[in-house]
Amino acid sequence: MPTSRRNGAQVSGISILLGAALANTLAWTAAAAASGYSQKKWSTVSVDLPVNEAPFPPGNGSDIASGQCLNCHSAGMVLSQPPLTQDEWVGEINKMRNAYGAPLPADQIEALAKYLFSINGRQP
Repeated sequence: MPTSRRNGAQVSGISILLGAALANTLAWTAAAAASGYSQKKWSTVSVDLPVNEAPFPPGNGSDIASGQCLNCHSAGMVLSQPPLTQDEWVGEINKMRNAYGAPLPADQIEALAKYLFSINGRQP
């Protein structure tokens, strides 16, 4: 088949798929409106975090903990967690970075985990 015919057939096929998707969307929208369905309205939520007064205990890495962890947590909240191994602290720190967007630079993860392990750790 010549290229121009093949391209025409591809465009025609895409047009049919897009038309079917549009028809399906319009049918769903009409059915949803008839059943009383309404779209979710988004609202803004404001959260006041507690003021932190207590610092982390002194030690190598306390500056990282105070500069990063205290943005969202109190030192008391972190220190009241069950003791973790250093590897478990790395996992918790990565969870804070990946799931919650903690701005801790990757090159500080090991130092922070080592510090947290030193003040609240358990042997593996």
